[in-house]
Amino acid sequence: MALSAAIGSFRDAPLRWWVCGGHALELHLGASWRPHDDTDVSVLRGDVPGLRRVLDGWDIHVASGGVLTPWDGSAPDSARNQNNLWCRTSPDHPWSLDITVGDGDASQWIFRREPTLRAPWRDAVLTTADGVPYLAPELQLLFKSRTPRSKDTIDASEVIPHLESPRRDRLASLLPAGHPWRPLLDA
Repeated sequence: MALSAAIGSFRDAPLRWWVCGGHALELHLGASWRPHDDTDVSVLRGDVPGLRRVLDGWDIHVASGGVLTPWDGSAPDSARNQNNLWCRTSPDHPWSLDITVGDGDASQWIFRREPTLRAPWRDAVLTTADGVPYLAPELQLLFKSRTPRSKDTIDASEVIPHLESPRRDRLASLLPAGHPWRPLLDA
């Protein structure tokens, strides 16, 4: 699913959603530098059942531990590391939308991998000039930093030099010592 189609599907959705993954970084910079295999959109765990209205008729599976299980319409279980829904328009089409299940409450976003890391929604999810919500770049890079693939390092190389000082400082405080992206922060 192209980013524009995903935005069109979610724009009026009755749930909190935001673009994540490499597209979020591109939305922040207003430029694109690499192709994408799919589009990543996040929704809050408690809002996942509402996806039935947004993706009516889609083939949706819970992706966890390398196994795909047909989605039963309920919120994925965080205790079982069920944090992604792979979606395709029908079983004979390729996977095109990855729903990343996010955590948070009414006032703040919560980093799923370290629940003590929290941010007010206004700082965690930014909005483009035309109203598209996306994960703040330093938080998206934090997700990508855990086991960076080559495309994640490309994204970091493109984005980090353009981060505003507070965002750069925040990412620097969150990355572990010796992380391969640290030289980008120091440049």
